[in-house]
Amino acid sequence: MTARADSANLNFDQDASNLNLALQRFGQATGAQLLYAPGLTANLRAPALRGRMSSDRALGLLLANTDLAFRRTPSGVIVIYRASPEPRPKSDAPVVHHPVQDLEPVVGLEAVIVTSGKRLETLGGSDASVQVLSSPTMDRAGVRTFDDLARLAPSLTISKTTQPGNNSINVRGVGTYSYSIGTEPSVVVVVDDAPQAFQAMAFTALADVQQVEILRGPQSTLFGKSASAGVIYITTKPASDTFAARAEAMMTDDHEQRLQATMTGPVSEDLKYRLSAAYGRYRGNVFNLATGRWMNGQSDFNLRGKLVWTPGDNWTVSVSPYYTRSLSSCCVGAETYVSPYATQTRAEIPREAVLRGIVPGPDNHLARYDVNARGNARDKGVIVRAVGAVGSWRLTSISALDRYDLYDRQDTDATDLDFSLLAPQAPRGGSGNGGYFHIRSESQELRVNSPPGARWDYVGGLYAGQTRAERYFVRGSNELGDYNGLSSLPTTNSTAYSRYRSRTFSRTLAIFGQGAYALNDRISILSGLRVSREKIGYRFDDLGNGVVYGAPSCSRVGPSGPIETCHSDTAVSGRIGVQGKIVPGVTAYAVYSTGYKGRAYDLTSSLTMRTPLTSGPYAGLPVADAIAAQQPVASETVGNYELGLRAVSPDRNLSWNLTVYRERFSGFQTQSRDDATGLNVLNSIGSMLAEGVESEFSARVTPRLALSGAAVYSRATIGNFDNAACYFGQTAEQGCVGGRQDLTGKTLFNAPRWSMNLNASYQAPVGADRLLEINAGYRWRSRVFYSLLQDPASIELAYGLLDVSAGLSGQGWRVTGFVENLLDQRFAITRGRDVQWNLVGSDGRPAMGVHWKPARDSGRHVGLRLAVGY
Repeated sequence: MTARADSANLNFDQDASNLNLALQRFGQATGAQLLYAPGLTANLRAPALRGRMSSDRALGLLLANTDLAFRRTPSGVIVIYRASPEPRPKSDAPVVHHPVQDLEPVVGLEAVIVTSGKRLETLGGSDASVQVLSSPTMDRAGVRTFDDLARLAPSLTISKTTQPGNNSINVRGVGTYSYSIGTEPSVVVVVDDAPQAFQAMAFTALADVQQVEILRGPQSTLFGKSASAGVIYITTKPASDTFAARAEAMMTDDHEQRLQATMTGPVSEDLKYRLSAAYGRYRGNVFNLATGRWMNGQSDFNLRGKLVWTPGDNWTVSVSPYYTRSLSSCCVGAETYVSPYATQTRAEIPREAVLRGIVPGPDNHLARYDVNARGNARDKGVIVRAVGAVGSWRLTSISALDRYDLYDRQDTDATDLDFSLLAPQAPRGGSGNGGYFHIRSESQELRVNSPPGARWDYVGGLYAGQTRAERYFVRGSNELGDYNGLSSLPTTNSTAYSRYRSRTFSRTLAIFGQGAYALNDRISILSGLRVSREKIGYRFDDLGNGVVYGAPSCSRVGPSGPIETCHSDTAVSGRIGVQGKIVPGVTAYAVYSTGYKGRAYDLTSSLTMRTPLTSGPYAGLPVADAIAAQQPVASETVGNYELGLRAVSPDRNLSWNLTVYRERFSGFQTQSRDDATGLNVLNSIGSMLAEGVESEFSARVTPRLALSGAAVYSRATIGNFDNAACYFGQTAEQGCVGGRQDLTGKTLFNAPRWSMNLNASYQAPVGADRLLEINAGYRWRSRVFYSLLQDPASIELAYGLLDVSAGLSGQGWRVTGFVENLLDQRFAITRGRDVQWNLVGSDGRPAMGVHWKPARDSGRHVGLRLAVGY
């Protein structure tokens, strides 16, 4: 239910002038955002505008006696365009241009407005590789959570491991390959112009979302250091000038339920609000026989408010508080294969004694863990946004404050074995690990946008932000205690006790600018630059051994020698290119852009290892001190060459986007074999290459039938990586020599070579006041490795999913039935080799175990959704 922003009458007092100036004055008087090509208003005049009237009436008068028309997008942006190539006949009476939706019930495809560039532009005229997902598009595709975005965005993949804090968001196959609070992500998530400081914040329901934009490739010019691979830009729905309310309920036959309610409207002439609440719960798809609990589920509660104040004609101030609570039991695996004579622990317990009621197979959903996985999070914060006009310029201020807490627990030994039966001194049960994350972030951005319709369309600004993070971690008993004096448990890998607390800080100051300068009506020069000054630092307390790094703050003195626990850096990123209009409706661009990912600290349990090294340059030092002496890890940079084509048919019934890209990352940050310590630690290795082709299209075949789709060919490969670690159980014949292997030229993990989706929507009236809508969507992707180390046991074969839905709607209500994964395909969010099984079975032959973590959509499920509104 889109609010009619033209419903209120306003006072206008404008003299006759050129049309460009008149439109600037109109935007200042109404607070509306106008979008039109720079040359569209050239040599055109506008009449005087006086009196009290609606904004639509006023804009119609300004466009009288021209061949221009306007239309409002669902987000309220006013798009001005040329309605006809023929000049309009002169007349003594003014011709009023009504909004397009009043003149044309079916106008082809809706204009898609891109806002992530921090300046308004249509998708057809965008100079970046971006895919835009509107609220109706996501609704038809059944997108309910952040994970579901991959249904519609083939360039987006999400990698999950043991808990939300270790998840990775990847664009073009590139993401984060180390899990430490001292390491920055490669893809940043931005909600209502405020960046999220920790990727785990994103993994919740998409409640009350207006639009999602997936920006592919380095976006560091506008979004800074955590956007070297891309940006997920989320915009929530605005407050309305008219009262509206909506409620929705959904349930499925595999135990997912969702409730959502929104209310919006005016408080007074200059104050309006929006309030939304959503609750969702999914039971999970792996049953834990040891505890009788379902795992891999999640429940979410989201509460978001908006209070929008318009103190004058030129300014708007909005305050948006939010609160999210997520309770997750992700992610645990179930055995798909275990060798007949496989054993566990040094006591060689046979597989039958371990599995007890579990039959490994490709569709196994049973497991045994004596610790239930959890990742329980709470996120709260506020975003304050002020927008106004000073002269012809548009000023924007975004202030954001966020507090995020995550409490996690996992089963380290992945069994329900009681190790006190093997080592009487040990506590009952096995080994668990977990603790908490505390993330505190504040940011402030000030930016200015050029006057609308000017030859130079630009945005420039200042950014300041700081983030403080704390990680407390224990690997010990099931209750996170110690091993009653033992240094390790007698598991297959002798699980060692570890307990630490790490703290990091990051402070950033930046100045940035980006825009396009129109040389003429057809060619524009693209440019952008960002200069950032950053300071980072850490403190690490090894609580088990009583050793501290980084105390006092920024100390350069380590337990065994000099270390660096703080670092300052200046980074420059930018873009340069050209954009041209080939023919009306068809534009092309070529751009070179750079990105930057800051230095990193490897703050994991490796820093609790006090075993002395026996060789190498750090011989005699404890392992942890040798790792600390080599930090921070060097920064990661990327250069991206990109060619793009954007086309929209004259009748707006067809749009097509094509992008060709080649990205080269230098100093790629990932885990590798360290020559000095012989361990797998975070290092800055050689290079990584990502290249490919991206394409999207939308078509209105008939007034009732619409098609859309996207396809991606992506080749993300490692450059020089001849000291990679070996996967568990890898032999010399399989390429493991001296505890390392050469992965040069190999594909990154969870990076499919091919991905695509195709969607169809058909609408037909039923009776006088009913509408029938039928939707179908098919998505497919090629095989992937779920292990960067190229373990064959981690291969996920190609699969395709078909989703269908049918809905009937009337005045103020809608009922939709849907079937997801109609073909009943099975697929995993990850799979791989189990490290808890001994490499040699009781028969003296090699043995192994393999698990999978079933995806939420693995297997067919049916659901019903009911929505009512006023």
